Amino acid sequence: MKPTSIVALLLLAVLGGCIYWSYKPFWQFDHLEQNARKVITGAELQAWATRLLDQYPTMETNYVWVCQLRTNYPQQLRGLAPQIGPFVYVMGNDDTNGPPFVSLRWGSALLGDTGFYVGRTNFTMDAGMNRTWRAWQPGVYFFRR
Repeated sequence: MKPTSIVALLLLAVLGGCIYWSYKPFWQFDHLEQNARKVITGAELQAWATRLLDQYPTMETNYVWVCQLRTNYPQQLRGLAPQIGPFVYVMGNDDTNGPPFVSLRWGSALLGDTGFYVGRTNFTMDAGMNRTWRAWQPGVYFFRR
């Protein structure tokens, strides 16, 4: 094999690797819900969120960004899209006096955000909270913005 062919193949491999590495977060973002369904149930998400709500009561604040929880989320979700999340927020009562819930989200300025709103079984989504969401079970919702 000629040296120019070897160099061309190496450059092609490097270019292919760069394209793959750049596109991977987009693919993971687009397939987050279907991949999450393969590794975790709504009941497991709800059990985790309920423990978190008990551990971090929000009291009078609107929300608490719990950045220490970057690694304290269900382990099954760790590989879904590690370059873009997840980020964990404990959301308190807002103007509607709704029940507190946990927001578990992945995203960026370029992609938007997607993830879960999870609360106790009495937590429901209303139309004003987000435009695109799907219920997994009472108190567990997947959203995309």
